[in-house]
Amino acid sequence: MFESSFRKLGIISKNNRKKIIILWVILFLVMLPFASLLFSETSYNLTNSIITKNSMSYEASSILDSQFPSSASGGSASSIIIVTNNTPVNNLKDSGNLRNLTDTLNSYFETVPGYTNTTSIYGLENTTLHETVPGLKAGLSGTASLINGTTEFYNNINSTMGFEYGLPALYLNTYAKILITENASYARNASYNTTINASKNISNIIPLAVLYTNTFSQYWNATESSNLTSTRISNMSLAINSTLNNGSFQYASRSIYPLMYEIRNFTSLHSYNSSPSSTTYNTSYLIINGSYSINATAYGFIASYLNASVSRFVQKSMNIGLNPTADSIKNLSVSFQVNATLNVFAHNPLVSVNPLSINSFVNFLYGTNASIATSQEMLDNDFSSFAILPSSYVYHQFVGYDNSTTILVVSFDQNTSASLITSIDNITSTYKSTIPNSVYLVAGSSALDNQLAGESLNGMAKALIIGIILSVVIIGLFFRSPIAAFIPLLIFGFSAVISMGINGLIYKYVLHTSISFITPTLLLILILGLTSDYIVYIMSRYRQELRKNSADPIPESAQWAGHAVFTSGLTVALSYIVLWIADVPIFSDSGLTNAIGVSVSIMLANTLLIALLATFGKKLFWPSKIAENKKFPFEHTMTKIAGGVIHNKKKLTVVFVLVTLLGLYVYSVTPSSMDVFSLVPSSSGIQALEQVNASFHGDFFDRGYVILNFSSPLIVNGQYNTTELNQVTGVEKALMTDNAISQVYGPTYPFGYNVNISAVANYPAQDSKLYYEYMNDSIGQNPHYAMITFQLAEVAWNTYSSNAVSNLPGVIDKATTDPSYTYVVGGLTQGLNDAYSYTAQTFSKLVPILAIAVFVVLMIQLSSLLTPIRLIIMVMASVVVSLAVTYIIYFNVLGLPILIFLPLFSFITLLAVGLDYDIFMITRAREAVIKGMSNEDAIRTSIIENGGVIITLGLLLFAIFFSLTFSGIGIIQEIGTGLALGVLIDTFISWPFFVPAIMLIMKKYNWWPSKMSKER
Repeated sequence: MFESSFRKLGIISKNNRKKIIILWVILFLVMLPFASLLFSETSYNLTNSIITKNSMSYEASSILDSQFPSSASGGSASSIIIVTNNTPVNNLKDSGNLRNLTDTLNSYFETVPGYTNTTSIYGLENTTLHETVPGLKAGLSGTASLINGTTEFYNNINSTMGFEYGLPALYLNTYAKILITENASYARNASYNTTINASKNISNIIPLAVLYTNTFSQYWNATESSNLTSTRISNMSLAINSTLNNGSFQYASRSIYPLMYEIRNFTSLHSYNSSPSSTTYNTSYLIINGSYSINATAYGFIASYLNASVSRFVQKSMNIGLNPTADSIKNLSVSFQVNATLNVFAHNPLVSVNPLSINSFVNFLYGTNASIATSQEMLDNDFSSFAILPSSYVYHQFVGYDNSTTILVVSFDQNTSASLITSIDNITSTYKSTIPNSVYLVAGSSALDNQLAGESLNGMAKALIIGIILSVVIIGLFFRSPIAAFIPLLIFGFSAVISMGINGLIYKYVLHTSISFITPTLLLILILGLTSDYIVYIMSRYRQELRKNSADPIPESAQWAGHAVFTSGLTVALSYIVLWIADVPIFSDSGLTNAIGVSVSIMLANTLLIALLATFGKKLFWPSKIAENKKFPFEHTMTKIAGGVIHNKKKLTVVFVLVTLLGLYVYSVTPSSMDVFSLVPSSSGIQALEQVNASFHGDFFDRGYVILNFSSPLIVNGQYNTTELNQVTGVEKALMTDNAISQVYGPTYPFGYNVNISAVANYPAQDSKLYYEYMNDSIGQNPHYAMITFQLAEVAWNTYSSNAVSNLPGVIDKATTDPSYTYVVGGLTQGLNDAYSYTAQTFSKLVPILAIAVFVVLMIQLSSLLTPIRLIIMVMASVVVSLAVTYIIYFNVLGLPILIFLPLFSFITLLAVGLDYDIFMITRAREAVIKGMSNEDAIRTSIIENGGVIITLGLLLFAIFFSLTFSGIGIIQEIGTGLALGVLIDTFISWPFFVPAIMLIMKKYNWWPSKMSKER
């Protein structure tokens, strides 16, 4: 059917050959500027490529974006992550070198357009010191000042007591001594003179001391003398009271009168006279303690900042003496400040204090300013000895638990280039000798994209170069002509440029989306392979017609070979359109691009090639001579094969069934997965992810998350809803008990550990605020939502993590007995699981649909019902066997995962491409039957005439598909191996042996229900 249409098309192409050549050249030139669009629309972001719509991970991602914008990916347009390994941060020398490296990198980044900032553990330490040390210095200065003030106060009280009680005590003691030998009058005069002389030695207040002595001695003299000491003391106390109540003295002593009055309230002359030193100390303590207790500023500083009682502070300050040395004040100040610092940061979730080094740091800070102390602290210490440093929570966001793996995050507000990574590598390489055995890896989405882009393009170039060389060599040997060898390459060039131009325009201006990184490679290799096959097949038929001395070989070649190429290409294009519609992650966009590419190749083969053959004829096969009735390539071998197949058709059929069943068994027992990252090159970015996973107790970069949706809000009128919050805690604790999860963060685990809400309310205000801020970050803008983030113990993409996330619903469901929430799970692992499920489901639906579509096309083209069924079954059997061999190579031998995409893409591609040779054989056999041959003779003729060209075509396509294994990208290598083996099996086993054996058994039913009639 339709053969005559292709005959007419061949005649048209021949008669209008110049116009056709010119039209294709014009189209080539028009599309040439747009060919590069396909590469500009290529995405190298693996994570974004695997998200499937209408999946749980997609729903979770949507909720994350809307309810938790601060947690959603965003912020800077691009970020680079530098991972250092074997760079101990708790070793002074290595730590200093690593800090210098950070400074050197920052200096370079300042010159890079779009650079915004670098976040590193050293930057955070520097910031922590700059933010805290000035406060410590102020507190230290305040402490020293208050201690100084206390000792001065103590000294003042001591002096005042010496004045207030000391002079009267001197008077009494002198009086008592003299009275032993002299009379009372003499004793009074002598005591007065002694006391007056003493008062004149009290500096600064001599006049007041003299007035005080005169006044109290007058009151004393007015009292009745007594020989009783107690009476004399009582009388002197009355004299003191009378003096203090004396208006003239009150006026004269107004500067110290309040203190003198207060002293009188706290102690007595009797106590002082009995024990001057202890009385002075105790009285001073009571007065100072009382003064500070009612002074809000002093009390607040001592109680709140120093975390000390007023009594303890006063005692400690007084204990260093009335005239303390500078060192004693310093030591006491440092002691109080150390305690204060420990107290200030006791509940701070972001800053911690090193109890082993804080004392020495505060000692140093006492004698210098905050700026110098901060700089010196950074220079002289590492993270084992920094006095003040980020908390464990913050620290382990940038330093692994081995204390020798660190992360630097470099942010830009525009996309970065691959040259940036090269510059970073150049800078870090100079430190490899400075820090022995150190390793520096560049990661981050931008870096991974750039690295994968470079590796993909290099891999594509390798595969193309190898494929082109092999195709030119094979075709050149087949036609024995250097000119003929390059004709398929010429047509490939036209097809590649035009296809890429069309695809680029469609994706950029129509679909407004990007394509997967593997799509350009698969497109170009597929076009190279199929174009070469189609061109060689038509050229071979043309050469056959020349050898038959056909008067006009063009129409005959176009009618039969052109029709066969169209039928084959149509099934290929149809298969890929089905793949595109299926919207399978990573591979679907290759469906559209490949369908367009194959369609262009079909048109080129049936028009431009025909025009070239019509224009140049035999010259295209120079220097090979086209002799009449010359044997077909491999004719002797093919004749023997045909005879063997005819005589052993039943045995071959049994072998076919057994091989198929064996392949089916291997295919069914080998597990597939979505472990994509294990099959991309082990670049710096991938190595960095693996190193961080080993050092940070799990997949630090690709954390998953659970979003809970409650029927009641978690926050009502600014207050936490404890009922819902307790359920959140239940889920958090359940996740923490899962061995596959190493860390959990959420509303009640804001810093990776459970937080008691009631306790937080009693923390210092600045600390409580921090806790509430971090807790609220995990509560949605709509407070019915709560997010719990979890870190898997192993990399997010391996089978262990995949199974763990698959089991999370069971863990969550058991967390609470009567949950009032629904939930979704998100993150890379869930995305991979969803993609796997979707792909597996799509695969189970796609293959039958595709088989039916191919059946319809073949039924129409071949005018047969049974042959299309037989073709489809046999090609599927070849695919299963080729996949089984591929599985053994990659899974059992190399220990690599089998991606779910491999069987999907292989079935879709080989179901179409694998039919090529069968179709070429069927169409030739059908042609022979139509021309009057028996079925057996027609099949024999088809094997003999087509055998050489089909083996050449198969070898050619095998070589081109196998060139994908040189790409260096595991995903493409697996697919290349699967496709190459499929072609190899079909070419050398299925086509020459199994297909004709079954055709011979079917006989006339090959064409049923058509009744073959001879060609008129």
